Amino acid sequence: MRHVLPIAGPLDLELTLSCGQAFRWVRDGEAWTGVIGRSECRVSVAGERLAVTAAGGDPGSADLARYFRLEEDPAVHLEHAAELRGLPGLMPLLGLRLLRQDPWETLASFVCSAAANVRKISGCVEGMAAAWGVPIEGSPRRAFPGPDVLAGVSETALRRHGLGFRAPLLLATARRIAAGGWEWERLRRAPIEEARAALTDLPGVGPKIADCTLLFGLDRLDTYPVDRWIRRATLELAGRRHAKDEELERWSRRFGPGRGYLQQLLFHLRRTGGPLPALRSPRVRRVRAGAA
Repeated sequence: MRHVLPIAGPLDLELTLSCGQAFRWVRDGEAWTGVIGRSECRVSVAGERLAVTAAGGDPGSADLARYFRLEEDPAVHLEHAAELRGLPGLMPLLGLRLLRQDPWETLASFVCSAAANVRKISGCVEGMAAAWGVPIEGSPRRAFPGPDVLAGVSETALRRHGLGFRAPLLLATARRIAAGGWEWERLRRAPIEEARAALTDLPGVGPKIADCTLLFGLDRLDTYPVDRWIRRATLELAGRRHAKDEELERWSRRFGPGRGYLQQLLFHLRRTGGPLPALRSPRVRRVRAGAA
């Protein structure tokens, strides 16, 4: 199946697919290949359109556009954060898109992320898919296994795929979700603190993993995951030397409802470009007494 889809605003596949938000995409010449649900997709950009060739089930134009957030010009997220426009190197990063991923695969991937780099995480995720995922017709790759499937495997088997100390945590989380009563859609709509609390109640899920799941898997752009790079970036932007992660998250609310997207830009900018300049405090226009 082939789809050619219009893109609103810039789309940089290199930034989008290698920035650490998704772990099953690999470069294929000028294109990228990855697994979306039960399809393997080869994607490339031609002008203002995204070309997608899919093996396995047809994901459909609407779902592909939603996955890549093609209907949304990323610049919209600067409407509430004009102060970031002046950061050196930030504007060229607007082609980075936040993908709308499957929440379970996102959660499982970030449980694997503890004390691991992108290559390690990708190896764990791909290994679990190869061992227990549903085959994709016309592709050597497989879909990522659901929580009900992983709930039935052993800790030893998970360790064989590189999970190490993360194996019992992912296994316990899969079993908790597979047991029933878990509603992803409720977390999409719930107040952010309630959604975060539900996720951090799962084994091995701290605030950062919870926020990454909310941001990348549940389309919650009102989250601001704080890791070491974002901690450094936010402290520098705020002109502070020390602060708790919760304080940094609260400070970030000045960036508006799209701060989760902006967080990913700041993550990339700080990780690849070094320290950021402090933002100036918004100036308050003084009005002389008696002025109209």
